[in-house]
Amino acid sequence: MIDQKIDNLIQNWICENRDEIITQWMALAEIPSVKAKATPGAPFGENCRKALGFACHLFEEQSFDTRICDDKYALCGYGCGEKKIGLFCHSDVVPAGDGWIYTEPFHPVVKNGALIGRGVEDNKSGIMASLCAMRFLKENGISLRSRLETFIGSDEECSMEDLAAYLKNEKQPALSIVPDADFPCSVGEKGFYHFYAVSRDQFKTIRSFQGGAAFNIVLDSVTVRIDDADGLFAELTEKTAHEENCDVQRNHDEIVLRVRGISKHASIPEGSVNAAYLAASILSSCEALPAADRMIMEHAKSILDGYYGEGIGVMHEDADFGKMTCVNGIADSADGHLHLSFDVRFGPSLDAEYLKNTSEKHLSELGFSVCDGKVNPGFIIDKSSPIPSAMEEIYRDITGDSLERVLMGGGTYARKLNNAFSVGTFAIPTGRENPPFAMEEGHGGAHQRDEMIDIEGFFTAVRVLIHYILACDGIINE
Repeated sequence: MIDQKIDNLIQNWICENRDEIITQWMALAEIPSVKAKATPGAPFGENCRKALGFACHLFEEQSFDTRICDDKYALCGYGCGEKKIGLFCHSDVVPAGDGWIYTEPFHPVVKNGALIGRGVEDNKSGIMASLCAMRFLKENGISLRSRLETFIGSDEECSMEDLAAYLKNEKQPALSIVPDADFPCSVGEKGFYHFYAVSRDQFKTIRSFQGGAAFNIVLDSVTVRIDDADGLFAELTEKTAHEENCDVQRNHDEIVLRVRGISKHASIPEGSVNAAYLAASILSSCEALPAADRMIMEHAKSILDGYYGEGIGVMHEDADFGKMTCVNGIADSADGHLHLSFDVRFGPSLDAEYLKNTSEKHLSELGFSVCDGKVNPGFIIDKSSPIPSAMEEIYRDITGDSLERVLMGGGTYARKLNNAFSVGTFAIPTGRENPPFAMEEGHGGAHQRDEMIDIEGFFTAVRVLIHYILACDGIINE
């Protein structure tokens, strides 16, 4: 049972500081912290470094111990206990993409109770929730037996070089909470297999086939440029005449085909529509294209079909983690060869070597080679841990909902830490009087256009997080 006196203090503190927190949150979300070319003092690009510095400044303003390390991550601490509880969040974001409706990606707005903008949820909400937790404890004179330390990374969405630097330089916490997932908590994550499939043959008349910017977002927009040829413009115009998501134009000596799909996070691809698959489907049937180009498109169509591994020749379902997923996020045509990225997520009962060897053989039969393959193992928490049960009870006490711990398809810092639990940054109790703002398909989620977070749900999550910290402090110091 939660401490009701402390919970009342939390709710009063939120009311008093709500507007200031939202203002700071929006200022942080204005920084377009997408990974870019390294520059001196900015290993992940100048905007990632700027966001890291601004986030650190928010903690420093409140007189927390703060330092930026290697220009890759920041540490902000409270207390001086022998053991340490870590809060792990990140200031970098995925590329913005186009087709936003409610605002420009880096001009956050509040609409119908939601904050909208790239990164407002993933994961600048984690930074703000951690700041709220530390501020509340400090301003209300609530001491912990542990030292509470917030890690702010700036390369989580790509390669987690920030966390690698941290693990090299610092001692890990006794327990870590990662506010970048779902409530009540995650106790395991799928393994990842990232690779590129590259066509062995070169295009004859397709000049470029390009779309996407990240492995972990289903590709939702692709542009194909093709040499103009007799009958090709008329054929493409006819094939796309009734498709609202397709556009065909003739520019000088080339034809441009643009196709739009529906993006989703790679961990939950259900309901997504891959734009490269749609484009390949159209082009593979174009008689005005050379046979060689049609064949590459036909094989690409096969490889891109489905999101459970059908296209790469491996399908698997884990007893704990469910179905393996496989999505394409980037398409390119360097030197005339088609390059397609793949993000495969799988449970531990699937052998990684079998996955790699079988998919490589299948793709080879379709004229594609595998390049730059990297496996990142998943994990599952020891079932004897008392932490998940404590988190489930706290979440139920605050929201009235009985939710069970989850196993994730997504990847967070937790996969590289000891005794780490990913949690949510918004909580919306069943039956809440004012329901969350609903958006069109393909909008609103993390990594989608018009990324949003329910503001009331965020502040409920802050309440939950503070009680989590207090409970974990008691458990690890028993």
